[in-house]
Amino acid sequence: PWLFLPLAVFRPHPRSWDRKNPNPLSCCLALPGELLQVRLVNGSSRCNGTLEVLFELSWTPACGALWNVNTSKAVCHLLDCGESQLLEEAILPTPELTPGPATGNTSWAPNVTWALAPAIRCDGTEQQLCELMEHQCSSDQRLVQVTCAENRDLKLVGGGSPCEGRVEMLEHGQWGSVCDDTWDLEDAHVVCRQLSCGWAVQALPGLHFAPGQGRIHRDQVNCSGSETYLWDCLGLPGNGYCGHKEDAGVVCSEHQSWRLTGGTDPCEGQVEVYFRGVWNTVCDSSWYEPEAKVLCQDLGCGTVARTLKGPPHSLSGKMYYSCEGGEPALSECFWRFNNSNLCRESRAARVLCSGARSLLNQSTSEAPASDQPVTVEPSVTVKTKHWESRELMLLICCIILGILLLVSFIFIAIILLKIKGKYALPAVVNHQCLPTTTPAGVENCQEVPITIAKEEGPSPGSRAATH
Repeated sequence: PWLFLPLAVFRPHPRSWDRKNPNPLSCCLALPGELLQVRLVNGSSRCNGTLEVLFELSWTPACGALWNVNTSKAVCHLLDCGESQLLEEAILPTPELTPGPATGNTSWAPNVTWALAPAIRCDGTEQQLCELMEHQCSSDQRLVQVTCAENRDLKLVGGGSPCEGRVEMLEHGQWGSVCDDTWDLEDAHVVCRQLSCGWAVQALPGLHFAPGQGRIHRDQVNCSGSETYLWDCLGLPGNGYCGHKEDAGVVCSEHQSWRLTGGTDPCEGQVEVYFRGVWNTVCDSSWYEPEAKVLCQDLGCGTVARTLKGPPHSLSGKMYYSCEGGEPALSECFWRFNNSNLCRESRAARVLCSGARSLLNQSTSEAPASDQPVTVEPSVTVKTKHWESRELMLLICCIILGILLLVSFIFIAIILLKIKGKYALPAVVNHQCLPTTTPAGVENCQEVPITIAKEEGPSPGSRAATH
């Protein structure tokens, strides 16, 4: 059952992530005349995934029957994925069994089939010889999964969905951002395709999303658009010349965002979804309270007040949603785009959310019971999601301050009047004249000075006059 092929020594390619590689998954080509090639597939990068071997001119998953820790470390080291450091060991081999003619399906392994498959075994981790051999492998043996220390990954953060946001790359065990120098749609296409988010609709410069923290892994990225992973593109390592205010962002075609148009404010109107680069209408054939509830809450407009009959479809596409009511966004519901069967004879969906301005003007008793107002005064309620609430709060504060200021003026005036009445003395003038005779015989009046008596009784002057 054993077929030994010629020994082959793994030789890693020079590490050059910025070198254009037509087949970024393959590595460790053998020397001239040798046929051994390996790669890791179906992972987030070339440094993790299922091990495949180029066997008889086709890529074939390797059997795990002969796998050991040394082989895992050798693969990671020779793929230049972590200097022989392993984050997760490959699966342990199952017990070997070579069934004889009379063995058949044993009781402990029902329905197990056996077939020849390529297997790799390495005797060491440094400058070792690795053997490729054909070995009996059972159908229930799991494939060899390897994750190396230098595993790379990619994600979009800070947006409305996993298909929109700031570009973040995992490298050397740390998440970091990408500088927006030379960032364009070709670079963004690689990101969207790698994340299974369709194609790039927008390649955004910095500050469209919240800035990142930590390292900046890449600068001056220059993709052709055909690369499998972003780190396969030409570019430079991140350096100190780029700050987080220049973090690159992406909007992919599979990202969905929503708006309400044609109403008195953003919480009322026709339902439209931005999908695949254009705005589309939503079919009302399944637009009921659960769907409207999800949208109103996602838009920050409270809950649904009424679903309205809309006009005919006027935009390029039609989106169909069917929700249970507890989803965080319509994209988490069942949805189909441009499905003529689901949207047959439908019209554009419309909705009135509880936070709409038209409901703000109604009395509190007429407002929906499920609305959640914020109480500013006992008799005044406003909705949290509207700019009118700020104006109303400012108006109330101004009125209260004006009343307090007026009361303060009145109180101060009363105090001043009381103080003036307490300390003011009225002036008393006593005009008394004493008759005098001038030499000409004409009587004249001479003013008598006012004196204040020290004790009661007639003054000495009065007694003299009497006498």
